[in-house]
Amino acid sequence: MAAAHVQSSGRQPFSTGPSTAVAPPSMAGAQAGRLKDAQLVVAVHDDAADFFRSDVKLVDVASGAIVCQLGGQSAAHTSAAAGLICLVPTGSSGSAIRVFNPATGGVTDIPAGPTAAHCGLNPQSSYVFAQVPTTKEYKVLRIVTSKDRYDKPRQQSCDILTLGGLGQRWRPAPRPLVLVSTTIPRHRAVTAGFAHFLTTTRTIGYDGIASFDLEKEVWTPSLLQGPLPSGSRNCCHSNLSLVELNGHLAFVHHNYLSYCIDMWVLSDLGKGTWRSIQSLQLGSILHGWEEPDKGQPVPLIPISRPPREIFAQPLMVLGDGRIAFWVAVPNASLRLYDPKTCKCEDVVDMGRACGIVGLYKGSQAGLA
Repeated sequence: MAAAHVQSSGRQPFSTGPSTAVAPPSMAGAQAGRLKDAQLVVAVHDDAADFFRSDVKLVDVASGAIVCQLGGQSAAHTSAAAGLICLVPTGSSGSAIRVFNPATGGVTDIPAGPTAAHCGLNPQSSYVFAQVPTTKEYKVLRIVTSKDRYDKPRQQSCDILTLGGLGQRWRPAPRPLVLVSTTIPRHRAVTAGFAHFLTTTRTIGYDGIASFDLEKEVWTPSLLQGPLPSGSRNCCHSNLSLVELNGHLAFVHHNYLSYCIDMWVLSDLGKGTWRSIQSLQLGSILHGWEEPDKGQPVPLIPISRPPREIFAQPLMVLGDGRIAFWVAVPNASLRLYDPKTCKCEDVVDMGRACGIVGLYKGSQAGLA
């Protein structure tokens, strides 16, 4: 059966015009009302004139409208959790980390502080910002990866900080059981107080997952095995992603050999059991993936050539059952897939040099 076509209608341009300043506290009442129950994604658009600066924008999933904008930020890492946005600046390790509340315009500075002891070359830091559901505390987990002389990851160390707690001092945290993927944002996700990371160890299969308990501040004692069939566990690492999908951990595999996107949801973390939820035809989500010619070989890694798009990240399931996707390459866009019609509608064209860094959940404690 031929794949359904992607429908492009009602698309809005993603503004790259003059940046706006931090929302002033005087607008807090009206802004809080607009954001409280909004379904938004947090997008970062790089400044074409200044490589080290970017605009952070909150985009309504259903309409594509920009609800709030934080312009001219010098941030190398940006993430969102429960109504707050965390901005990790570029530059020296002494620069402060900033936490922004879009509803009030308030900004909190966190000292960067020294990293845990490590050895190796060219250490690189990655950050996860999250809220612990049981305590409502906000925490920042920092993973520092050191490399060997061949530029391969050698070891990792961890620090953690509680926003507003213990004088906002970084504390050492245990190392992961194995090396985890930190350079690709879609290789990690936070759900129910756990930060999950795809591992980088091919010997256990690329769908191995290491989980950090943010409340207890320890790694779980064993790795979580992903849901891929045993014959597919050494597939291309870039074809896999972890997603927080409506409060659940979802595992996504872009299976280009079968022209489909397979998705599973973790039903029990303790038992490591997964439930298959969707297998969508690539052609119903992405442009350029018509029904394959059975007589031609299909490459394991797709080749990006216009108008072919190669990746779609699920973001959330709306109340009417539609699934919001972020399409990254070659041009970023926000797209809604309707399972009833097996068609997509482009909501907003985000242009190039734009990425989705998280969801904005205004109904959670960040706006309390």
